[in-house]
Amino acid sequence: MDRAAEVALAGGADGTVIVADFQARGRGTRGRSWIAPPGTCLMFSVVLQPTVGPGELGTLPLRIGRMLRAAIAGEYVPTVEVDPPNDLVVRGRKLAGVLCQSRVRAGNVEWVICGVGLNTNLVASELPVPESTSLAIETGCAVDHARLLGHLLNALTPLRQSSKPLLLAQPER
Repeated sequence: MDRAAEVALAGGADGTVIVADFQARGRGTRGRSWIAPPGTCLMFSVVLQPTVGPGELGTLPLRIGRMLRAAIAGEYVPTVEVDPPNDLVVRGRKLAGVLCQSRVRAGNVEWVICGVGLNTNLVASELPVPESTSLAIETGCAVDHARLLGHLLNALTPLRQSSKPLLLAQPER
């Protein structure tokens, strides 16, 4: 999300996407750290310029979680639940998290960064906590990150102001 914040502060376009292959110093809710070895998780941030008011920012992670759930459920696992305010869970185990960061000036939301971390190809011994899972564990198959990313970004389209194509920026490390 740090790279996405730099892009947003520099005037980055709505729909700019930054994808990370691994994460050595990630952060989750309540200040928790989150580490992901290369190729094991799909992590991306999207710069959005949504038409939401400041009062709607608190519910945005939940709303985004519901959009992502719709993109994952059925295609990858039969049932995905949203655990408010920002987690996706399968069978009570955490599959993904959504974090949002925003900039509000003069009462207007200038931009929102939606950061998503999704456990994809982690095996049981790599899980950060026993209460988590991955798509590979749930399905028994490795996940193609490019294909899954396409599904997830399409699910976020309703939040975008622009109809311009999504932009891939330099990867985040």
